[in-house]
Amino acid sequence: MALQFETLNKVTLTEQVMQQLASKIISGELKPGERLPAERELSEMLQVSRSRVREALRALSLIGFVTIRPGGGTYVGNRIDQMPEETIIWLFRQQVSNYSEIYEARRLIETAVYDACFRHRTEEITSNIRKCVTHLAQAYANNASAEEFNQLLEDEDIYVAKNCGNEVFYKLMQTIILLRREAALKICESPYNRKTSVEKRKNVAFAFECGDHKAFLKAINAFFDESVKDFTFDR
Repeated sequence: MALQFETLNKVTLTEQVMQQLASKIISGELKPGERLPAERELSEMLQVSRSRVREALRALSLIGFVTIRPGGGTYVGNRIDQMPEETIIWLFRQQVSNYSEIYEARRLIETAVYDACFRHRTEEITSNIRKCVTHLAQAYANNASAEEFNQLLEDEDIYVAKNCGNEVFYKLMQTIILLRREAALKICESPYNRKTSVEKRKNVAFAFECGDHKAFLKAINAFFDESVKDFTFDR
């Protein structure tokens, strides 16, 4: 019987950043509890964009290699299993292999995260969500790149997750953002999808401002209703 293999994937810049950081952690060059250089410094050292560094750090945080403290920097995890960096990349690849499963996870997790944030909302949270949507609308009007537009989507989702009152939800949102990113970048190339994203998020922000939970549920479910019809991951 002839052997069959899947096409090999090229190692991305993000994965190379992950490999280098993981290697230094495993070797002990970066010690447990030690603070890593800031994203800007790491991007200069590695000659990659800050978004690549940010993505790599988030991926490493999901498997416990680093701990990201909002507003306080990134630290080497205190308990590191001796996983080869190749294993880390394998895990990262496996996470983005099945988009239908990712979609179902998105529907469950993102809805729950936003709902929890709605229930914990304050004037400050509501105001900051409105600011996120305003920046998104400006990016659409200025014809920002797909990466820039998607980064704004991710920034809002991370903010919501940080302020939802549930640390597990926060971690899950980070995971979902990594899993959906490849599809999201493709979707963000379409002006129509960007316009739809802005409109949907405006509706959610408005529901936050009004404090109307029924309106909120209708708005948040609209994130995925069109996705079911078109089988996309549009936000």
